[in-house]
Amino acid sequence: MRKSIKIIAIIAVLALVCVACVSLVACNDNDNDNPTPAPQTELRFSAPEGTPALAMLRLVTDNKEIDGYKVNYSVVKPANIASEMASKSSDLVIMPVNAGANLIRQGAAYKLVSVAVDGSLYMVGKTENGGVLTLDDVKGKKIACIGKEGVPGLVFRYVMNKNDIELVSEDVAPSENQVSVQYVADGPAARVLLANGSVDFAVVGEPAATAFKGALKLNAEMDMQAEYAKASGATTYAQAGLFVKTELAQNKSFIDALFAALAASKTWINENPSEVAAFAKANLYESAAFPPASIARCKVNATRLDDAQKSEIITFLESVMPKDSKGNAIDWQACKDLLF
Repeated sequence: MRKSIKIIAIIAVLALVCVACVSLVACNDNDNDNPTPAPQTELRFSAPEGTPALAMLRLVTDNKEIDGYKVNYSVVKPANIASEMASKSSDLVIMPVNAGANLIRQGAAYKLVSVAVDGSLYMVGKTENGGVLTLDDVKGKKIACIGKEGVPGLVFRYVMNKNDIELVSEDVAPSENQVSVQYVADGPAARVLLANGSVDFAVVGEPAATAFKGALKLNAEMDMQAEYAKASGATTYAQAGLFVKTELAQNKSFIDALFAALAASKTWINENPSEVAAFAKANLYESAAFPPASIARCKVNATRLDDAQKSEIITFLESVMPKDSKGNAIDWQACKDLLF
């Protein structure tokens, strides 16, 4: 009898061991099916050609690693920059402030951490007397404008509307108090229209404005920042912002290292304007053109936002983009916590 009890006990113990082994294997199988994601070690930092790319100039060579992350830098065509955020392809993106803010409003998990570039837009062309281009000079004329849905287009329309100048499409001959506007994708497209006489003036950013004046022998210019200030009462506006994925933006160590790198790059740019173009051609993109005279006017900012600047950005968005593409009012104040 005792022998039978021992045999039963041994069988029971063996059964428990088998169950435990099966459970352990099952747990291991589940772990293999759902492994813990490896920590992210590489980042993509993108910017469009022109002054926004200038904001990250020296980082491309001097900061291939930031706070333990390997950083891959990419310069894209202006028309493609929004997709870098919309598709979540880039961890850090420099792009028009309004476009990035609008994507965040629609659910993109990014934060606006800096104004990469302050206002640096100019209307350039040729007049009989040259010099400062006035609003009276442009009435009844044809104008090319970059960035229809970006900051350039928004600022241009805001200034024209505030001065009661009606905008008509490119195929309409403008009357005395109108301007005919043709929106283009980028600076090179605007340059073609200026060069062949299709338009009288063009609204472009730096460094294109300075480059156009030299190459096309233009003699007249309107400072769009000054005109925006007259129309709005604001001293300046945010043209391009630096947007960072939310989780990364909350990494204080990384953000501190990022702004230290941006500050060093900005210092080098301002101290070496004659070297910027060659460096950009070699390290950013082959067609980069940054005339020395344009550097100070490129208005690279790239400093950490404070509360006053955040409020200024909200006010700017309320002024130039009060409605969405469907005509619905946007409550930018309600979006403040999302944006920053």
